[in-house]
Amino acid sequence: MDFDSDFLKDRYDYELRRREELTGALSMPVGVLTVLGGATTAMARSFSYRDPPLTWAFGILLGFAVVAFVVSMVRLARAYHPQKYMYLPLLGAIKKSKEEFLDFAKFMAEGEGEVLDEFERQFDEHIIDAADRNTRNNDYRSDQLHLARLALFWVLTLTALLVIPYVVDQVRY
Repeated sequence: MDFDSDFLKDRYDYELRRREELTGALSMPVGVLTVLGGATTAMARSFSYRDPPLTWAFGILLGFAVVAFVVSMVRLARAYHPQKYMYLPLLGAIKKSKEEFLDFAKFMAEGEGEVLDEFERQFDEHIIDAADRNTRNNDYRSDQLHLARLALFWVLTLTALLVIPYVVDQVRY
């Protein structure tokens, strides 16, 4: 299947823009986790731990919140870390390659037309390879970000539930 060169370039550019969007989308979950982690830490430090049933309820919720926090952080790190993108060659390198193809045209029976067609075919293949690799990378990062947000939802829910035994403890002691 042959693709139009403009379509291939647009797809390549789209994946690079998507990369930037994914990187930008990481800041909100990191900020929310920072706030929730601080709130959870403050509650854990000021909890009295005097009433065993209340302490058990608080401890269990705190444990689950910490696990969800760690899962979310790991997923966010995995969404950020693998930025192994494939780029097109520099314009100077493309120009040099095209000139080398044209130099080779002197030895070809069909001449310049055949060589330029081959150059375009190879260039299109390189764009396809780069766009496909970048798509796979973005899809992986997007999946990790989605899982991080799900874990963040659990951190938020568990932190909200953690407030109940915390407030009861603070009112009593």
